[in-house]
Amino acid sequence: MEDKIDNVKDSNRNKVGKLRLVARLILIVFIIVNCIVIFNFSAQQAEKSNKASGVVVNTIIETNPKTKNLSKKEKEKKKEEIVTPVRKTAHFTVYTSLGIWLYLCAKTFNGKEKKKILISLFLAFTYACTDEIHQLFVNGRSGEFRDVCIDTCGALFGVVIVYSISKIIDVAKNVKKCN
Repeated sequence: MEDKIDNVKDSNRNKVGKLRLVARLILIVFIIVNCIVIFNFSAQQAEKSNKASGVVVNTIIETNPKTKNLSKKEKEKKKEEIVTPVRKTAHFTVYTSLGIWLYLCAKTFNGKEKKKILISLFLAFTYACTDEIHQLFVNGRSGEFRDVCIDTCGALFGVVIVYSISKIIDVAKNVKKCN
C-alpha cells in the first residue's frame, strides 16, 4: 500500500517538474522576444526613433479633448511638453513586461522568494545597462543612466504585479481550504 502511495507521489512530482520545465522554456522565449524588441527599439537611429514617438505624441494631442482643438502653435508646444514623458513611459512599459517574464521564470525554480526577486531585478538592471551602452553606438542616440533607472523601476513594477497576484492567489487558496 505504501509503495502505491509513494508511486503516486513520485508520478505527481514528475508531472509538476515537467510542467515547470515547459513553463520555464516558454517564459525564456518571452524574455528573449522582449529583449529583442528592446534591442530593436534601441537600434533605431534618432530620426526613426523620434518619428515613432511623434506618432504616439500626435495621436495623444489629436484625440485628447483638451488639446485637439488647440491652434497649430499651441499643439506644437504641447507636443514638446509630452514627448519626453511619452518616451520614458515606453521605457518603463517595455521593462515592466521584462520584469514580469523574468520573475515568472525565476518562480519556476526552487528557492527563497527574496532571491528570485533580486535575481529578476539584477538581470533587468544589467540588460538596461547594456541597452544604454548599445545606444552609445547608434547614430544620434545617447546612453543615459536616468533611463537605466526608469527601466529598472519598470522591471520592479512588473515584479510587484506578479508578486501581488501570487499573494492574492495564495490567500484565495487558503480561504478555499478553510471552507
